[in-house]
Amino acid sequence: MFRLHKEVRVNARIPSDHNGLTSTVEILKEGNIENISVDVEIKNANPNDIQLELVAPNGKSVTLQEKSNVTNGAVAPTPFQKSFEGGALSPLQGVTSKGRWKLIARNHSNKNVSVLNNWSLNVGCKPGAHCPNEVYTNNAKAETLVSNQFCRFNGTVSAMKVLVDIDHPNKKDLVVKLSSPSGKSVTLHDKSGDGKYLATTYDTNATKGFSGERTNGTWKLSVQDFDGNTKVGQLRKWKLFMDYEPVDNLLNIQGINGSAKSALNAAGINSFSKLASSTPNKLKEIFENAKVDAKGINIDQMRQYAKEALENYVP
Repeated sequence: MFRLHKEVRVNARIPSDHNGLTSTVEILKEGNIENISVDVEIKNANPNDIQLELVAPNGKSVTLQEKSNVTNGAVAPTPFQKSFEGGALSPLQGVTSKGRWKLIARNHSNKNVSVLNNWSLNVGCKPGAHCPNEVYTNNAKAETLVSNQFCRFNGTVSAMKVLVDIDHPNKKDLVVKLSSPSGKSVTLHDKSGDGKYLATTYDTNATKGFSGERTNGTWKLSVQDFDGNTKVGQLRKWKLFMDYEPVDNLLNIQGINGSAKSALNAAGINSFSKLASSTPNKLKEIFENAKVDAKGINIDQMRQYAKEALENYVP
């Protein structure tokens, strides 16, 4: 059995409409759900107005919380923190863990501006047929175990740490490498040291080769075991910790065309946050220097759209 904890930091308003707010998380490891729980944190919420639904990768959905029909006068909005497990989630037992999970939050009131701060998915699974978890080799040829993790954030790496937890008696037999979505590879451990491999956090110095790499996509950890004898090791878990500079597609902002986007990117403005915080005079200067026809560009409106995109962005 293996356990996974996936946390999603959203910080987005829950609209008071039929569609609500949808936030997703991707699980790459294949297994069959044996137990599952969900933690949700909402700011400025009236619990009677909040409806929450979890949708599994196969489309099966369960309602975590229904809107209450109880009317007991005005209820002051409060922080909403709740864990869901057991009964409501039992229909998801046996469902595959691999794929995209969705949390749908709805606010059935236009009186409170409720914000989904974060939510987390916690699952215990029986490994599937295509879920290797052993690190081993036979004979003298090293076999390689590859484990994938998907990063949904779009940006460039400024600093990174990696936690790797392997159960293996001889760390001098192991080679551990990490590869970015672009295919760039960095060796974290290369058959060095004596004794058992212990859970290790590789710091920013060990991962400095990833500086400037794009974050979004599949990161791969590969482990080779040169023991050559028996199946003696197991990859327990690994985790990425990233500091990154956001990168957004500015063409999603109304009023920005291709030439304006190119001029902004060349000036180092490649995210909603940087665009929203830039002064009108600075933006005007950027367009003038790049000889961009700015007649159809409303700079104040463009900055406002960027602020709204930033506030309502959901990964």
